[in-house]
Amino acid sequence: METAQTLEAKKSPNQSKVKTNTTPIRVTKITAKKINVMIQKLNKKLFGKSIRVDDVLKKALSLLEEKHFKEIKEASLSNADKLEIQYREYCKNNGQITQDEFLGILMRTLGGNSGN
Repeated sequence: METAQTLEAKKSPNQSKVKTNTTPIRVTKITAKKINVMIQKLNKKLFGKSIRVDDVLKKALSLLEEKHFKEIKEASLSNADKLEIQYREYCKNNGQITQDEFLGILMRTLGGNSGN
């Protein structure tokens, strides 16, 4: 006859989880391929331990500067976001107006035809 303890032991044989210090990161297939090609090139050597993705990313991250962060943030903006930023900046400097009025100002500034 089996005791409650032996039944529990049979149900969950992998009770202790292996702790790891890594985590999966999602990237596009193109990015993953570029990294893998880079790693293969770096590992074509006679001596030394194999280079891992983590090694390349640590070095790349250490080279990033504030200007790169700014470029990445700006690249994420849609044209609508850029328009909203310009609108808010205009209102801050010149007083509150509607977005329609702001679009009219932009069109006149850019030489757009107002339908007249």
